Amino acid sequence: MADDNALKLRQILRGHDTWGEGTASEQATAFFLDTMLDETVARVRKQNPALKRPVDLLISMSGFSPLTTILAYELIRPTRLLVIYSEQAGTSVDVIAQRVLRPGRLRQLDFSHRSVDPTDPQGIYREVKAELDRATTNGTLSAMIEITGGKKVMSAAAALAAWQLNLSLCYLDGDYDTEFGRVVPGDERPLLLDNPTALFGEQEMAAALETFRSGGFSSAYDRYHELCEQVANPARARFMRALSALYRAWCDLDLANLASCIRAVETTKAAAAQEISQKTSSVIGEQLHFLKTLTGARPDPASMLVSFLVLGRHYERLGRHDFAALLFYRTIEGCLSRRLELKYPGFSCKAPDWKLIGDPDDVRAVYLQAVMDTNGRDTDTLPPDISMMQAVTLLYALRDSLSVKAQLNTPDGVSNLRSLAETRNSSVLAHGYKTVAPKDSQKLRERAEHLLTVFWRLHGTGGDVRRLWEQLRFVDMDR
Repeated sequence: MADDNALKLRQILRGHDTWGEGTASEQATAFFLDTMLDETVARVRKQNPALKRPVDLLISMSGFSPLTTILAYELIRPTRLLVIYSEQAGTSVDVIAQRVLRPGRLRQLDFSHRSVDPTDPQGIYREVKAELDRATTNGTLSAMIEITGGKKVMSAAAALAAWQLNLSLCYLDGDYDTEFGRVVPGDERPLLLDNPTALFGEQEMAAALETFRSGGFSSAYDRYHELCEQVANPARARFMRALSALYRAWCDLDLANLASCIRAVETTKAAAAQEISQKTSSVIGEQLHFLKTLTGARPDPASMLVSFLVLGRHYERLGRHDFAALLFYRTIEGCLSRRLELKYPGFSCKAPDWKLIGDPDDVRAVYLQAVMDTNGRDTDTLPPDISMMQAVTLLYALRDSLSVKAQLNTPDGVSNLRSLAETRNSSVLAHGYKTVAPKDSQKLRERAEHLLTVFWRLHGTGGDVRRLWEQLRFVDMDR
């Protein structure tokens, strides 16, 4: 009979048979729950005596399929169930509720569910902690986290929460079936761990890595710091802790602490050499070499412009477009003001000495005409300090070669840049109350990349600046 059901399950999944309504996957799920669940649960519980120990609270990560949560509930039979899911997997909660809220199972009062951002490990931790606080009365609470379903980052974050809160951990293991896109229903093998880090040290490292990859370098540092004291071989954890601190300082432009962070990465990188791929090691070596140009009393201004662009691209990749726009703006502004200061030694955009450019009357005349040409605005004075738009207008007035090469030597070119500048100025992080749209962030990036390429050819330290900023992209690291 079991073989017949297994065959019918595959036939339903392939669309050769039916069971109720819905997609083939939904019908296959319903068939398993209706005809195969009870037999599967009885068999697995018989083979795993540890499943019979009482559990007060089961916290289950749920994805698009409700099967793992339902199966885990039936195997463990907790007195309370919390389902944590992402918004996109909300329909699974309905199926789970239909199965667990019935006579002999759970009351409405004992079943709850919470939607979380799957990329926010701290959010998952807060939900788990809050549920534990609600469920705990007098005495101790027996609780378990089931991490099979949901996105990988959810499972990894839940494993971290289990370790942090000293909870048992359950994972339904099994052989992956490509047709089902998961373990074949009924073939799951439960793994129960009293101490998640005892067997899943790699899961802990994976959770920390997901945090690192998401750009949460402060949180990643904290997690790796804890792992340094937990894992048997801490070399990789120590290196990742140091790299997280370095990237955090870089993102914050914390130049005062960059030197110590660089030394920590160099030291731990040597100790973890066997844990890091040659390609990753090479990229990090290039990054350290570059970042050293930003340390000391006088950071290299040209390198700072490259750093602005690298950080802007990083924030753009994370979807933080307002931060990205500010950094792209700084790249553009820096290229223009730095061009003036390099071409006219001693000139400062903060306190311009117009005699360093030429006869002040002549400079004033061409500048005022340029303002009229590019902005249609009449003015009769030179600016007391030079902003981005004043810098590009002055370079236009002086017919500077950077303006020509960067296509900023026409009224339309300057006007286009003014429009991009307004995007940044309207941001909630600048002078306005709007958020920067992805398309506007992209336009600012493209302008910043083009202008930095031109600037680098005139004043860079040599080499291909495009290759440089690609090489400096934050590493993802492999597991």
